Amino acid sequence: MSESHFLVYLRDGSWQHSNRGNTSAPYRSREAAIEAAIIEAQASGDARAEVIVQDSETSAETVWRHMPDEQPPVR
Repeated sequence: MSESHFLVYLRDGSWQHSNRGNTSAPYRSREAAIEAAIIEAQASGDARAEVIVQDSETSAETVWRHMPDEQPPVR
Protein backbone atom coordinates (compact mmCIF):
# COMPACT_ATOMS: atom_id res chain seq x y z
CA MET A 1 0.00 0.00 0.00
CA SER A 2 1.41 3.42 -0.85
CA GLU A 3 1.98 6.33 1.52
CA SER A 4 -1.16 8.09 0.33
CA HIS A 5 -3.61 5.51 1.71
CA PHE A 6 -5.26 5.98 5.09
CA LEU A 7 -6.96 2.69 5.92
CA VAL A 8 -9.95 2.61 8.32
CA TYR A 9 -10.91 -0.75 9.82
CA LEU A 10 -12.49 -2.52 12.80
CA ARG A 11 -10.13 -4.47 15.05
CA ASP A 12 -10.87 -6.04 18.41
CA GLY A 13 -14.20 -4.23 18.67
CA SER A 14 -12.94 -0.69 18.00
CA TRP A 15 -12.49 1.36 14.86
CA GLN A 16 -9.03 2.62 13.97
CA HIS A 17 -7.08 4.00 11.05
CA SER A 18 -3.52 3.58 9.92
CA ASN A 19 -1.07 5.15 7.51
CA ARG A 20 2.51 4.06 6.86
CA GLY A 21 2.47 1.77 9.89
CA ASN A 22 1.16 4.42 12.30
CA THR A 23 -2.16 3.49 13.90
CA SER A 24 -4.65 5.84 15.56
CA ALA A 25 -7.27 4.27 17.82
CA PRO A 26 -9.74 3.71 19.33
CA TYR A 27 -12.74 5.44 17.82
CA ARG A 28 -16.27 4.74 19.04
CA SER A 29 -17.73 4.60 15.55
CA ARG A 30 -16.86 3.99 11.94
CA GLU A 31 -17.80 7.58 11.13
CA ALA A 32 -15.49 9.00 13.82
CA ALA A 33 -12.57 6.96 12.49
CA ILE A 34 -13.30 8.09 8.92
CA GLU A 35 -13.48 11.76 9.96
CA ALA A 36 -10.16 11.49 11.83
CA ALA A 37 -8.52 9.77 8.86
CA ILE A 38 -9.76 12.49 6.47
CA ILE A 39 -8.36 15.21 8.73
CA GLU A 40 -4.96 13.46 8.85
CA ALA A 41 -5.03 12.85 5.08
CA GLN A 42 -5.71 16.54 4.46
CA ALA A 43 -2.92 17.55 6.85
CA SER A 44 -0.47 15.21 5.09
CA GLY A 45 -0.30 17.55 2.11
CA ASP A 46 -0.19 14.53 -0.21
CA ALA A 47 -2.12 15.28 -3.38
CA ARG A 48 -2.71 11.53 -3.85
CA ALA A 49 -4.17 10.95 -0.38
CA GLU A 50 -7.15 8.61 -0.09
CA VAL A 51 -9.18 7.25 2.81
CA ILE A 52 -10.22 3.63 2.35
CA VAL A 53 -12.63 1.77 4.63
CA GLN A 54 -12.10 -1.95 4.99
CA ASP A 55 -15.41 -3.48 6.14
CA SER A 56 -14.23 -7.07 5.96
CA GLU A 57 -11.15 -8.95 4.84
CA THR A 58 -12.39 -8.88 1.25
CA SER A 59 -14.36 -5.62 1.01
CA ALA A 60 -12.81 -2.15 0.78
CA GLU A 61 -14.23 1.17 -0.41
CA THR A 62 -12.56 4.52 -1.09
CA VAL A 63 -14.62 7.08 0.82
CA TRP A 64 -12.47 10.19 0.30
CA ARG A 65 -9.86 11.47 -2.16
CA HIS A 66 -7.85 14.66 -2.09
CA MET A 67 -9.46 17.37 -4.18
CA PRO A 68 -7.62 20.59 -5.01
CA ASP A 69 -8.92 23.66 -3.19
CA GLU A 70 -11.07 21.63 -0.80
CA GLN A 71 -12.14 23.01 2.52
CA PRO A 72 -11.59 21.11 5.79
CA PRO A 73 -14.67 19.45 7.29
CA VAL A 74 -16.84 21.65 9.48
CA ARG A 75 -16.84 20.50 13.10
